[in-house]
Amino acid sequence: MNVLVRATGLRAMRDKHHLTQRELARRLGVTQNYIPALEAGTRNPGPKLRQALMQLFQCDFEELFQVVMVNPQDQTEQLLRPVQEPPARAM
Repeated sequence: MNVLVRATGLRAMRDKHHLTQRELARRLGVTQNYIPALEAGTRNPGPKLRQALMQLFQCDFEELFQVVMVNPQDQTEQLLRPVQEPPARAM
C-alpha cells in the first residue's frame, strides 16, 4: 500500500484568506505551477510544505489534508480518517 497526503482543503483555505495561487506560491517558496497541481491532487505536499501550510493558515492538519491509502496493484483508494477519541466521562 502507498500512503498519499492530498491537499483537499487548500483551495478553500486559500480563498478564505484571499490569496491568489501566485501569492501563495511566493509565500511558500514554491513555483506558481505547483499550487494548482496541489489543489487538483496531481501533486502531494511533503512534510515541510504541509507544516508550512498549517502555520501559514493557522489550522489543523485535517482542515487542509486527507490521507489516502492506494493499492499499487489495482489503484483502489481508501480514505483514512482520524481516530475520534471517546468523550471523557464526568466523575
